[in-house]
Amino acid sequence: MAHSPLTQFGVVTAKLSLIFFTFLLVGSCSSRIAQEVTGKTVEVPHFAIAVKLSDQAEKRLHSIGESVLVIAYFDGDALPGQGKYNPPNRDVFLGNDQKLVDQNSVARFDDSRVPLSDWKRLSDKNFFITINTVSARKADKNNLLECDDPISRRIESFRGKTIEVRCKLIAEPLSPAK
Repeated sequence: MAHSPLTQFGVVTAKLSLIFFTFLLVGSCSSRIAQEVTGKTVEVPHFAIAVKLSDQAEKRLHSIGESVLVIAYFDGDALPGQGKYNPPNRDVFLGNDQKLVDQNSVARFDDSRVPLSDWKRLSDKNFFITINTVSARKADKNNLLECDDPISRRIESFRGKTIEVRCKLIAEPLSPAK
């Protein structure tokens, strides 16, 4: 069966695009991993996030064996000429860290590090942390939680503290005020 030149061009373009995006993804992931393993880093001050689930959320997650994941994104403002437009992050993205909550529903960030080379580009070393809390997607492919975050504050406001985040199931009605 003969294919028109336009159809063949479309197939070739699609294959080349797939190959390009695969190399792009592998290249960006492998350079990030290599930077974390071999590059010099700066320790992020220790902090913790205590997740308080609504009764319905706690029952649902427990019944399906789901956990809660807390993600911390680290970024900040750049020295003049050192940043790049990087939405939704600030001009210097330092990386992120993820922690599952423990049996007490607390995620402890006590071993987080950021690349020294990026940290040196910050205009203020009191960089930002943005917290996002979600279901871990182990038992269900969708996020099941709606939480009081993202919380975005300077690192010094987190240092040595436990910050509370309240979560409920997505579409769970608000509980009546007490």
